[in-house]
Amino acid sequence: MKKISTPAAAIRYHHGDLRRALLEAAVKAPDIEHISLRELASGLGVSPAAVYRHFDGREALLAELAASGFAQLRERFAEALDLATPPADAAQAIERLRRLGVAYLRFADDQPAMWRLMFGTQAAPIRADASPTDLPTSYAYLPAALQGLYGAGVIPVPPAAADVLFTWSAIHGAAALRIGNVASAQGEVVQVGIGVVQRILRGIGAVILLPP
Repeated sequence: MKKISTPAAAIRYHHGDLRRALLEAAVKAPDIEHISLRELASGLGVSPAAVYRHFDGREALLAELAASGFAQLRERFAEALDLATPPADAAQAIERLRRLGVAYLRFADDQPAMWRLMFGTQAAPIRADASPTDLPTSYAYLPAALQGLYGAGVIPVPPAAADVLFTWSAIHGAAALRIGNVASAQGEVVQVGIGVVQRILRGIGAVILLPP
């Protein structure tokens, strides 16, 4: 009797392994936003039909990737800033904002394709609800850092929504320029982050500044 061989892919990606493999392969793609499910299927040696058993379409895959990216970014922010503990003084308040800015820049440096996906049009629904859990979203940290500046006397008035937008825009812009290899945005990430934050502090009316 002739023995029927089982394809290696069928053995490797049983019981939900294919879903994880698809996500891992997509993360490694240089242009996540424009990846196709057929490409992923071909790269993993499975049929397109097998992929559609895990994701309804490309948008569903991208949404899950973006949600994963926001969770990773939130973890980095949590390492930089404890939401439950206000800064003890002005120096600590400024340092918290510096660490947050550097964490954002490092994430973009480490995962440029993921960063572009998270803040591109594909992820707009995910940004509207960046975390489906009871954990703070990645959006909670910047307002907390600015509020800490006010509480420590670094800025004279409570931060407004425009201050949050201005701060985010400056750091986000620096991240985009670094990804685009713009010469003036290159350099050691901590020094770039500290420099950007120093100018942000001036822009939002800080009455206390620390040397860069």
